[in-house]
Amino acid sequence: MHANEIKARWMTFLEESTDIGALVLNWPEQRSLVVSFRELYNFDQDFAKILLNNPNLFLKCGDSGLREICKEKNHQISPQIRVRDLPPDQRRAVREIRQDDVGSMLAIDAIVVKISGVRPRVTEAAFRCCNGNCESIQMVLQSNEQELVEPVRCDPNTGCGAEKPQARFEIVPSQSLMENTQFIELQEPPEKLRGGVQPERLRCLIEGEIAGEILPGDRIVANGELFVRSQKKGGKKTSVFDIFLRINSYEQRNTPFEDVKISIEDENEIKELSFREDIYDLLIRSIAPSIFGYNNVKESLLLQLFGGVARRNPDGTRQRGDMHILLMGDPGTAKSQLLHYMSELSPRGQYTSGRSASAAGLTAAAVPDSSSDGRWTLEAGALPLADTGLASIDEFDKMNDGDRSSIHEAMEQQTISISKAGINAKLRTRCSILAASNPKGGRFLDPDEAGPFTRQVNLPPPLFSRFDVIWLMADTPGQEYDRRIASHILSNRQSGVDEFAIEQGNELDPMLDPTKESTKDHEGKEVLSRETFRKYVAYAKRNHHPVLDDHARKRIIDYYTTMRGKVVDSSDSMEKGKDVITITARALEALSRMTEASAKVRLSDTAEEEDVRRALRLFENWRHELMGDNFDETSIQSGKTAKGRNLESFLKRTISDIFEGTKVNPTTYDILQRARTEGFDDDRVMQTLETLRINGTIYSPSFGSWALP
Repeated sequence: MHANEIKARWMTFLEESTDIGALVLNWPEQRSLVVSFRELYNFDQDFAKILLNNPNLFLKCGDSGLREICKEKNHQISPQIRVRDLPPDQRRAVREIRQDDVGSMLAIDAIVVKISGVRPRVTEAAFRCCNGNCESIQMVLQSNEQELVEPVRCDPNTGCGAEKPQARFEIVPSQSLMENTQFIELQEPPEKLRGGVQPERLRCLIEGEIAGEILPGDRIVANGELFVRSQKKGGKKTSVFDIFLRINSYEQRNTPFEDVKISIEDENEIKELSFREDIYDLLIRSIAPSIFGYNNVKESLLLQLFGGVARRNPDGTRQRGDMHILLMGDPGTAKSQLLHYMSELSPRGQYTSGRSASAAGLTAAAVPDSSSDGRWTLEAGALPLADTGLASIDEFDKMNDGDRSSIHEAMEQQTISISKAGINAKLRTRCSILAASNPKGGRFLDPDEAGPFTRQVNLPPPLFSRFDVIWLMADTPGQEYDRRIASHILSNRQSGVDEFAIEQGNELDPMLDPTKESTKDHEGKEVLSRETFRKYVAYAKRNHHPVLDDHARKRIIDYYTTMRGKVVDSSDSMEKGKDVITITARALEALSRMTEASAKVRLSDTAEEEDVRRALRLFENWRHELMGDNFDETSIQSGKTAKGRNLESFLKRTISDIFEGTKVNPTTYDILQRARTEGFDDDRVMQTLETLRINGTIYSPSFGSWALP
């Protein structure tokens, strides 16, 4: 078809199949008419195929036809057409783009990792001739966004006709046609990468009113035309070209687990699985089957994978549905293996290690914009890239304090506020965080000697309160248990495929062949394949958003009020039970999230009392493993046991009482005498006195005497 024929077909289609009146009513908020490719294909197949092979001409004719219709109807607007819903054979991964695709209309499924600022670009420049008193205006079309094309000579019909270099021209911005323009970079989704392949990137150009709408971390399908620009070396063009995508429209893909395709057969299989009585046991066994034991830990990871329901309140506040879990364990307790498995199981999983992660790498980095001189732009880190997925952070305790504190907002509010290099932005981090840390001394010690377990890890107390579940994975010897672990590890090791043989091509990589994946665990019990597991979770998260029924709410409230009224026998001193908090309000939300996740596992829209029982069992298990029966939230927040806090309070009060009574600073002997009557150990008293002195809480005015500042 010629341009006039394409324009005529466009005008027929627009008048028959679109609502231009709605566009006129919403102008100028809506400056584009969005058309589905399916509608074009149903209207005229041959006509629609022109878009795929010659999008530039096709869209220009469409814009011209739409504006002519508006002009005929006396609408003083100048809209453009955007086409979406391209056919599947036009979809490409970034690394699949080749020279045959240049000039065609494609749909690229990727993550936005970098954006530039929105700047005006001249599409048709007005140049004024500055030769003498000529001052004639000449319009020049600007087809290349990376350079400004000036006239070679002044138009002899309207001006002096002088040629360069005698003729000089200056641009007149007020008479030029401009368009908002933004450069972004797209990157392949991590779930589509294999092995250690570096993800490919594609630079894109966005024009019009959609510039500035996309943020780093967004997952989109970008529909547009591929074009090339010559690379430059030393100011000269080379024969090698860079590929760009001129985005005509985009579709948001931030729905949780949307990347997982579920067929009708898959849906029927998922529903059948949900009716099984052992569905919880089956799914728990399917999490890292190669790792022996840790059923309670795996059950909590299962609930984290499904997650609770995120809700927005009428006052604008938001309640997160994602669970955060911390694994504190001795070396060699398979923490890293669990983190790797969970990040790979989640389609939007991100894995990073604390030693190699900075604040910018986790949140967002301000980097120089290669498309403009001297400006800065944002590049998304691991947490925005894991939006609506799961972020695994290993060696969490090895991070710098400043870097680690940057994720406080990301964990609770699930946003990241960026204010750096003149950029003020807010990115979304709606992801679950699974972190792992080791004890400072190499292994966990007796809490009576070394303080609470949470103090033996190099993490600040405020960070602990943001985790819904904190597991203590201690390496405790036990003959029968150790024998079973050793047998499992050795048999599991022998069942693998030689990596050298895979690299030489003699063996098939089991990761690339789903049929090789075992459906039995180490005990011969049934487990789900990773693909089926992923589809089950995706279906649950898409279609089921449970609400707590009255019995479930009452059970959680009763548990909370009972625990709040519980008095803990914290020591043998007269300060028994004082300042000990057994549970805080944050635990209510954690229990609610775990209960909702439990209901999702069985594909239910109602969370019932059995879900509360499961959540309470896990909640009490991790608390018991961490602190025993006398769980104390204040110990986590302060890093001191209740007995230690009571001793400190007793010593400060004793020093004050003796001084008030005698006007003489008490000696060490005086303090020890009183401490013995309260049942405190002499060594512990001396150790605490020295700690208080180092902290500046008390001081020693002379040898053997003590005073308050």
